[in-house]
Amino acid sequence: MAEFGMPFAARLSPHADRVRRHTKTWVRDMGMLNGAPWTEAFYDAADYGGFGPLTHPTASLEDLKHINDWHTWGFHVSDAFLEGFLRPRNVVGGKAFVARLKSVLTGSGTPASPAERGLADLVSRSTLDSWDQEHLGEYLDALSWELHNTAQGRVPDPIDLVEMRRRSIATELSAKLARKSVGAELPAELLRNSTMRALVDSFGDVPALRQEIVGFDRLYGTGGSTTSAVLAVRQFFDCEQPQAVSIVADLIAARLRQIVAIIGELPSIAAEYDLDAQAKAGLHRYVEALKSWLAGELLWTQRSGRFTFSPTRKSFHTPSGLGTAAAVLVR
Repeated sequence: MAEFGMPFAARLSPHADRVRRHTKTWVRDMGMLNGAPWTEAFYDAADYGGFGPLTHPTASLEDLKHINDWHTWGFHVSDAFLEGFLRPRNVVGGKAFVARLKSVLTGSGTPASPAERGLADLVSRSTLDSWDQEHLGEYLDALSWELHNTAQGRVPDPIDLVEMRRRSIATELSAKLARKSVGAELPAELLRNSTMRALVDSFGDVPALRQEIVGFDRLYGTGGSTTSAVLAVRQFFDCEQPQAVSIVADLIAARLRQIVAIIGELPSIAAEYDLDAQAKAGLHRYVEALKSWLAGELLWTQRSGRFTFSPTRKSFHTPSGLGTAAAVLVR
């Protein structure tokens, strides 16, 4: 795996093992371990249950269970869409898959598949506002966009791809979950500020672009999709793959530098919006949550077998869990 820099420190939730047990029970109850696309061995190797404890290390146990269920549902949808529709170029089936999920999201459909049951369960125990509904819809639309590109053999230009990837990894929702996990209630006008918007965009670009490198062989090198930042850069700059990978890695590093620079501007922004002490503390917690998320996601990616699993490969997952190994790595 390529080496990726990270200016922030990863931490592990003390609830890691309990969350992992909860998440596995939940995915089993939803029918997600039926072998399409997840076998139990693949699920254990990927360690989807360990994602939230690394990305939201300070969340309460109950909040973390809920947060990790949302993230795990997103992983399942992405994996199911890849294997069921992207690889076979099944546009009709993919459109129907997305349409059924949208109907469940709006409460007009009866859940049937594991992805639909998972979404219905999450919606039933979440408080979704119109903003949440909109961004979940954008996430689902991004799946269709990738499928149409792939079916047509089209490689998007780099700018279009970066903008759409923010939707396909649900950047806005991830940032909101991070904010809610630390109880950061911030004024809406502050969150709409252009600098704060740039912070969220850069936050989403880092894992989205890194996945393009880490997952290249599984997703793009095997023809699973043409919607790849590496392929887009290679085509746009007419260069070889190693140089394209280097350019994407440089872009990830630039996004991290931008995040650090934006964090340095936040005191003046807080003054501009005349934030009181409580709001300033919330803004600080929010920024710390984003930093923890980015560092935790990188550590999870380095440890996860999502992109490297094979049935004969020994899983790193042991009864002591990722917690023990991660505790050593982030000590």
